Order: sequence, then C-alpha cells, then structure tokens
Amino acid sequence: MRKIIRGIIWALLAFILLLGAGAGVAWWRLHPSPPDVQVWTNGQILTMDAEGRQASALAIEGDRIVAVGSEADVQPWLGKADVVLDLEGRTVVPGFIEAHGHFPGAGLTAVAADLNSPPIGNVRTIDDALAALRKVDAERPGDDWLIGFGYDDTMLEEQRHLTRADLDSVSTTRPILAMHISGHMVVVNSLALQQAGITSETPDPPGGEIRKDPESGEPTGLLLETAGRDLQLQALDMPPLQQIAVVRSAADTYAAQGFTTVQNGLATLEQIKGMSGASKLGLIPQRLVIWPKDEVGLEVVAGALDLSPFVSERVYVGATKFVGDGSIQGYTGFLSEPYYNTGEHPADYRGYPNIDAATLGAAVKVVHCAGQQVAVHGNGDAAIDQFLDAWTAALRACPAEDARPVLVHAQMARYDQLDRMKDLAVVPSFFSAHVYYWGDRHRDIFLGPERAARISPAASAADLGIRFTTHLDTPVVPIDSMLQLWAPVARLTSSGQMLGPEERISVEQSLRAMTSDAAWQLHLEDDLGSIEPGKLADLVVLSANPLDAEANLRDIEIERTLVGGVTIYERTD
Repeated sequence: MRKIIRGIIWALLAFILLLGAGAGVAWWRLHPSPPDVQVWTNGQILTMDAEGRQASALAIEGDRIVAVGSEADVQPWLGKADVVLDLEGRTVVPGFIEAHGHFPGAGLTAVAADLNSPPIGNVRTIDDALAALRKVDAERPGDDWLIGFGYDDTMLEEQRHLTRADLDSVSTTRPILAMHISGHMVVVNSLALQQAGITSETPDPPGGEIRKDPESGEPTGLLLETAGRDLQLQALDMPPLQQIAVVRSAADTYAAQGFTTVQNGLATLEQIKGMSGASKLGLIPQRLVIWPKDEVGLEVVAGALDLSPFVSERVYVGATKFVGDGSIQGYTGFLSEPYYNTGEHPADYRGYPNIDAATLGAAVKVVHCAGQQVAVHGNGDAAIDQFLDAWTAALRACPAEDARPVLVHAQMARYDQLDRMKDLAVVPSFFSAHVYYWGDRHRDIFLGPERAARISPAASAADLGIRFTTHLDTPVVPIDSMLQLWAPVARLTSSGQMLGPEERISVEQSLRAMTSDAAWQLHLEDDLGSIEPGKLADLVVLSANPLDAEANLRDIEIERTLVGGVTIYERTD
C-alpha cells in the first residue's frame, strides 16, 4: 500500500511539473534548451584531448561543440552567435565526471542529521551526535525513520561506536539509523531492531555481523556490512517530498562543484526508477550514470528485467556493481595481512569479504559473458585478489578486447596486483582523498606506515601505463572537485603530513582522471570528457588555470558549469 500511495504522489508531482512547464510540453523540454550559437573567446581552454592541446576560443551550436582553436577558428560563428562570451583569460575545462559515487547522497543534508567530525563537520563527541539527531527530530517530527550520516568512531572523543541505548535516548517511538562515515555499517535504535526482528538469537548473515554485547548477548545496535544493508535501504526509502529535497540539494551541490555527469554506483531497482524519473522531470540537470547493484544486474542478464525504459539521452545504465569487501577504516576491508592495530579484534584479524570467492567468480562470469561491464568494490588487497581471480576466469571463458572492468577504490592494491591489472586491462578507480581524510589514521592505526604510504597507488599505475580514474565516493566525503584534483597531486593528510610521496601524480594526470579518463571508464568517451568538435558542450569555467605552476589548486573556484550548452551554475559573488 505504501508503494502505491507513493506512486500516486509521484504521478501527481509529475503532472504538476508538466503543467508548470506549459501544456503539451515534451519530456525533454523540461530541461532548458541551449542558445542556438555561442562563441567563447580570450580564454585558456584545456581540451584534455589525446594530445593535450590548449586553445583560446570555442564555438557551440545547440548542445554540441563545433569549433575549438584560436579566435580566427571561431570567426565563422561570430556573426550568428546568440551569446558571445569574453572569458577574460579564465580557464575552461571539460565538465567533471563522477567516476564513482552514490548520487543523490550528497543531498542527505536536506533531511538528515550531519554527524561528521572534523575536517568535514563539527561532531566531536557522542553528545554532539545525539544533539544533531535531536535537532532533526524536532524539525521533522513523526514516526518515520530519523537518519543521521557520517559518524566516525575513531574521531569521537569516546573512541567508540554509537549504541542502541544512545539512539534510544533520542527517541523510542520512531526508528533511528545512524550511518558510519565508511558507508559500510549502521547503528540503529531498539525500535528499529525490533521491527527488523533482530534479537540475541539472530545469526550473522553471510558477509556481515550483528555486533552483540559480550556479557548480555543482546545486539548493541551496530550492524556491519550485509547485516545492516536492508535496514539502510528501508531508511533511505523516504517520502516523495523528502526524496525531491534530497535530489535537488544534491544536484545543486554537484553543479556548484563543476560536475556535469554524476553517478549512482550501487542502485536498486526502485532507485533506478526514481532517478530516471527525476531526470525526466528536470530535477537533475546533470547527466546520470547508473550502475545497478548485483541482484538487479543479474536479473537483467538473465532476461528477467528490462532497464531500457529508464534510459534516456541523459541517463545511462552501465556496469553491474558488486561489493567485494568493506572499508579499511571500519575494519571490514579484507586484507592479506592483519590490521596494524587490531583494536577489539584478534591479533590475526584481516577483515572479511562481503562475497565468497566462488559466488563472486560465478557472478562476474555471468555478467561479463552476457556482454555487460563489471565493477567490483575492492578496498583490501585480499578482496582485490578475489576480483582479479574472478576476472581472469571470466576472460578465459569469454575473451574480450575492451571490456573495461572497473576495480572501485583499489585502495590497497599491491604492486604485483597492478601488474595483473595491466595484463587483464582492469581499470582502477582510486579513492585518493583517503590520503587526506584518513591518511593519519591509516598510518597510525589501521595499516601502519609502510602499507599506508602506498594506498591509492596512482603513480605506480601510471608508470605501468594503466589508465585510471579518481572519485570521492560521495556521500562518504563531500563532493569537492578541487580537493579531488589536489589530493593525488599533494598526498597530504589532514594534519599536513606527506603520505607516500612517490605515489604523487601530476596535475594533468589528476585532471584527466576526472574528465577524459573518467568518460572512457564509463564508455562515454565519444561524447564526453574532452573539448573537441562534435562532443557535448559540458564545460566548466575556472577562476585560474590548474596547470599553472603558481596555482593553488584548493583555492581555484568554479565560475560556471554548463551541461549541453546550458548554464546550470554560475557564481554570483
């Protein structure tokens, strides 16, 4: 009944939006049309094409680039231009492409409690986290889910996870879910445990853990990996008006950071339907790449599900996504050697996989042999071994020249594993901002100095000729394009210490990982990723040239963001 009611509400909202756009307006016209002709001159245009050419002017017809070069090269379009923009020396780059993330998670701030600690937020204690939840509870009263996100036990003064008792002090009359910053575990209150039927007798599910009090045997409220996934999905199944608020907030945030293509890298069928509809309604001005989660992708390749109705000129359905392990900072990443400081775990603790090797191998082969792209989350090196073994077997069964399997995060990739990735044509997508956000704790707590120094080994990958991308895994960390650009170049932790200087890459390599290489990873290079005639006019105007040796990457500002020649963000201050 709840889904039926929500469907009716969505239909009414669609009807209202259509009326507001004018009677008889086609779906695509809810996205504004670009000017017929635009000419931009007097700029520093970093094309990010194969040769790395730079230009000073470009011309756009409708949503496509038609000329890139000098002022003389765009002269034929000046006489018919609706828009002539003097860039006054500003820099233009291709629109930033999210190689991996969880759109619209960045919009959770519109409806949920922000529990992040510095350097992201201001929560330093358990009481701070509970106060943030109480504030949202007062602002959004009711009996539906109360959500918090981003808490980090290693950054709280108490150095512990939240508990059911903590959350019960906020409310016992509505279910509460607090998501860990890793995205791989949640804490829920007693009511949520009761509604889920989780008791002291409930066994751990495969690939997950129900944390229990060692004395009483009762659940503490902490649910790791697969144990908390269903409850997390239930909590995020918000009422339509809240969903719209989340989507609009996320779209605005991404636009202000120069992202013209966003991604949901682990989508349920309901999420696919909702995001596709939101795009058609004009609520998402960016292009959207959706990776169906494993169960959905397997249904597609089995012929039991058709996702084509949800594809459009702005919505792409790509790789089937598998989650191989958890997170290093959550002690659920699957390592080949024990954690440096195992904390409450045994001395030989190495984490664990989300999916056993046999199951992963069989599923990867099925998806690949059906001609679909594969993406697998792998943080720990043992999880990466499982994926590389699975991919080797899949290629043996169904040889392919250009499959572009994506290893998401690839955080603990060893040098021998990079050699295998080169041989197998695997595309690593590095979460390089880990160096900034968790580098100090990786060095001192989770991994130790030697292993921490080689997390996200982008320079080693580049030396082998491996094409790679970078991402922020938002909402795990905020979407921040200049931090994403800077992090693999500087490799500085939040305390300002260098971590693994030998793995630093150049600014151009980092920029390619967010533009041309990201488009290639997603099989969108024919239309996106570089500024060339014939490609879509997805562009970003920057306040300074990141390739300038004097530029401070963190200080560069986004001046304007365009998708298909239409401005979706312009700085006004």
